[in-house]
Amino acid sequence: MEYSIIKKEEMRIVGVKMQLKKGNGAQINESAMEENFKNVPAFWQSVGQDGRLNKIISMMDSKSNGVLGVSACMTNVQNWMYYIAVETDKEIIEGLEEYIIPPTTWAIFKGRGVMPTAIQDIEKRIITEWFPTSGYEYADAPDIEVYLNQDPTNSEFEVWIPVREAK
Repeated sequence: MEYSIIKKEEMRIVGVKMQLKKGNGAQINESAMEENFKNVPAFWQSVGQDGRLNKIISMMDSKSNGVLGVSACMTNVQNWMYYIAVETDKEIIEGLEEYIIPPTTWAIFKGRGVMPTAIQDIEKRIITEWFPTSGYEYADAPDIEVYLNQDPTNSEFEVWIPVREAK
């Protein structure tokens, strides 16, 4: 899998969020993951249909690379949230929330294809194929999906995975 490693300073995102399923106990189980793979696309559809996505897009500025899907749980799986947002310095408008992503080293994977299958396939491959031989491990920061265009039948995107060198 082709990827690049970058270090990025703190990012401020603004958008809307939903709580994700985690399963039982402190660990995220496979059935919760499969449910989230259904719920997140439904959330995107709802946000697109009710006008919230246009409100989020209006927040874009020179820092914005695209519309983001941000999976934020880090050390607290109890509060696992998924944001649809943009990186911005603009003042928050009503109905949106901000979230600060800490300075992080990212492994960035580019992809293209029909949504949501294309991005879900890459995310699974990162965990099952790339991580075991990469020399990196998961770092304590959110996963980020960067949507570079708005064509769900031929989407261009990036998956940003927080990493640190394996111990």
